Amino acid sequence: MPPWLETLGRFSLDTQHSGVDVDHLWDRGGLLRAYSREDRDGFLAELRAVVADDRGGFVTFGAACLVWEMYGGEALDYPAAWPLIDAGIEFKLARGLATASLTGYENQRLNRTRERRG
Repeated sequence: MPPWLETLGRFSLDTQHSGVDVDHLWDRGGLLRAYSREDRDGFLAELRAVVADDRGGFVTFGAACLVWEMYGGEALDYPAAWPLIDAGIEFKLARGLATASLTGYENQRLNRTRERRG
């Protein structure tokens, strides 16, 4: 799973220049979608466990992208998804990408976390 998440992360960050075969990338999409819907909390817990040793690299970013792919904006309502989403945002910001590079969903999450901090 980590190599696939890394590929997803690299593709998601730069779809034009990643060299990733999109058809091959989504071969497991259907199986993951079914599992993510059947047991959302279990899926998210397992995804967090997969990225636990990644320390914010492309595997982590790929997991954040997968969360958005599986749940879309609903992910903002799932506390179990927030650590993955936040790590994906941090991945971009740590690489010097401006907040303008964030998706609408990522901006919504970032604004919510900033509001809570005060």
